[in-house]
Amino acid sequence: MSEGNVVVVTGAAGGLGSETVRALAQGGASVLAVDLAEEAVEQLAADTAGLAGQVVAHAADAADASDVEGFIARAGKELGPLSALFNNAAIEGAIAPITEYSEEEYDRVMHVNAKSVWLGMKYGIPALEKSGGGIILNTASTGGMMGWPGLSGYVASKHAVVGMTRVGALENAGNGIRVNTLCPGPMDTRMIWSIGEVMVPGDRAEQKKQLEATVPVGRLGQPAEVAAFAAWLLTECPEYLTGAVLPIDGAQTAG
Repeated sequence: MSEGNVVVVTGAAGGLGSETVRALAQGGASVLAVDLAEEAVEQLAADTAGLAGQVVAHAADAADASDVEGFIARAGKELGPLSALFNNAAIEGAIAPITEYSEEEYDRVMHVNAKSVWLGMKYGIPALEKSGGGIILNTASTGGMMGWPGLSGYVASKHAVVGMTRVGALENAGNGIRVNTLCPGPMDTRMIWSIGEVMVPGDRAEQKKQLEATVPVGRLGQPAEVAAFAAWLLTECPEYLTGAVLPIDGAQTAG
């Protein structure tokens, strides 16, 4: 159960983020839902108003230090001592071979996907220490465990998230803070369909066929099923589970 937990979720307006906010609120958690898309995150807060937990919308850039410091502080001030942080903000970036991938695009993807996780831990860890411990969950991807042609920036950023998770777990092993990383496989979200559109422009059926062919169970993951796992990790994670790289990918990385 999530009741009594105070959780910050970044990338809250996206497919996985919004479903995780809903799952947490259904269990009774108080959630600060953070996203750059102010209108979308405000709508998420309105849509979840009837659930057991409270959802507060906060428009911010998860890769900006002052913004991160601000939303961590707001969570503690308005909702109570922080118990968990879900560093989930990310973009897929351009899809192109390394030789055609621009330096500007590489820097943009690393800024959003990797720096946001580093800043979240930088400011989230002290807040969790004040709470007597807690949980940090970082969203990586199967792209943080394997390569994906055409996605050099994204794959590099997600490998960085896995590495930072391991460092965070080791640095905080003695203070009650568990740090793990979630590695979803292809999910039925805007991000995967944007990749599919580059693969097979204008043909959703063929996109679906090619994307599902990469997953041994033969289908895309649903955001709600991945979110249920994320919500459990954010509220009921065993004390002995830290530094883990946790795929939920239909056996994509099992081979």
